[in-house]
Amino acid sequence: MEIKVRKEKGVVILSVQGAMVLQEEQFPVMKKLIHEIKDGERKFVIDLGKVGKMDSAGVGELVAINVKAKQEGAKVHLANFDEHVGKILQMALVHKLMPVFETQKEAVAAFHEAEVEDVDPADALEEVATE
Repeated sequence: MEIKVRKEKGVVILSVQGAMVLQEEQFPVMKKLIHEIKDGERKFVIDLGKVGKMDSAGVGELVAINVKAKQEGAKVHLANFDEHVGKILQMALVHKLMPVFETQKEAVAAFHEAEVEDVDPADALEEVATE
């Protein structure tokens, strides 16, 4: 498995190539993510576009990544997977744990849309007080 790391618009993109299956090295994608978290990053997209095969160990790694990211105050979006991987993610209900997007571009954009939609709590309280 190969994992390429790059940054786009303040979001770290981990592009995974190869099979996400049970292997000798456990959780290689999570190790890269933890390294980036230690460097202060908090927004991640895991691009699964070149993952040709995934088993329960691969799903388990994605779930573990989501748990670790939440513990560290980070967010992870999944993107760009083929039909086979999509079916596995759907059966495992991964979409209920973390956002899933058809494209990498949509996954990155969603981080910026969320920033625009965030409401300042003081503004929200002010609106309630004037009603």
